[in-house]
Amino acid sequence: MHDKMDYLTRRSFLQSVSVGTAAALLPVPLVMAGQDSSRLAPLRSLTGKVIPTATGTIMSDQMGITSVHEHIVMPSDPVQRKKSFDFAVNDLKKAKALGLKTIVDVGPTDDVVGIQEVSKASGVNVICCTGSYLLKDEQQSMTVADFETRMVKDIEEGIQGTQIRPGVIKVAARKLPITPAEKNLFIAAAHVQKRYSLPICTHAVSGCVEQQQILEEAGADLKHCYFSHVEATFGWSGRTVQQEIDYLETVVKKGSTLSFNNFGNWNHTKPNDLALIIQELTKRGYDDRMVATIDLTWTFVDGNIKILWEDTNEEGKDRTYSYPLRKVVPWLRDKGIPKSTINKFLIDNPRRIFTWS
Repeated sequence: MHDKMDYLTRRSFLQSVSVGTAAALLPVPLVMAGQDSSRLAPLRSLTGKVIPTATGTIMSDQMGITSVHEHIVMPSDPVQRKKSFDFAVNDLKKAKALGLKTIVDVGPTDDVVGIQEVSKASGVNVICCTGSYLLKDEQQSMTVADFETRMVKDIEEGIQGTQIRPGVIKVAARKLPITPAEKNLFIAAAHVQKRYSLPICTHAVSGCVEQQQILEEAGADLKHCYFSHVEATFGWSGRTVQQEIDYLETVVKKGSTLSFNNFGNWNHTKPNDLALIIQELTKRGYDDRMVATIDLTWTFVDGNIKILWEDTNEEGKDRTYSYPLRKVVPWLRDKGIPKSTINKFLIDNPRRIFTWS
């Protein structure tokens, strides 16, 4: 029941918003020399170290400190849109002053132009996504080819008719067992990844091992797949924290990355449990297979911004883009995680996920 309640709360919350994110360092135009400016260059003509962002392209070594699972909410209501814009830009600027360079928006968004506007105003790189979040009823009959067609259109033609290309594929499954439509989505993502060399980000509150198996069987490069929200206790299918650590080890053994975001969201993961997961996987030699993020998103209540989970956590309103650098880094140090490992979580591992040889 707790699992179902948390899922429904999150799903209903995110269905009420549109999403997007930040700006580019030294952007390189997506249009190649001598080409009609109304057309995009073939993505396969770019090297494996060139990453599309909302404002152009960057080299992977320009990503810097990166949060690989974020959102920017851009509602259609003009008043709320302005409030969201100001909120996102102000906090991204605060995070940038602390060292943040890049965020990955894994909406998918209904307003990619809004993401571009926030990116330009804040000076933070934003990598946009293609793919799907939790599937709606009308998507349950979609085939692998249907999902592939939608992703390829975003990649080849630009998202929503713009010159903005996705730099990551987002997929999601609600819970176990994974439904046939969700399986089709994951297979499609693997196929598109093989063709265009894009990382895959999954919503994996439960079943990351099962998700990875589908991706692997479909031919995905597991080193460029990362699984989000895996530390949420209500997704552990009754496993203890020690059993969950062993379960997660099966994922990192195959080269994939775990994305943790419940820092400060102690309603979903006890702080000691999250610390133990990170400490133990680090001891086992997997500190190059973890990343730290915050998964910021929000909606509006009575005309005011409400951050997701703010009413269930003591510092819920403080969990914004700048929170990882202000609060998570000190928390990790306090738990005995060395600076070199923290740098991997925030810099080296995100860059590796997005770099193709």
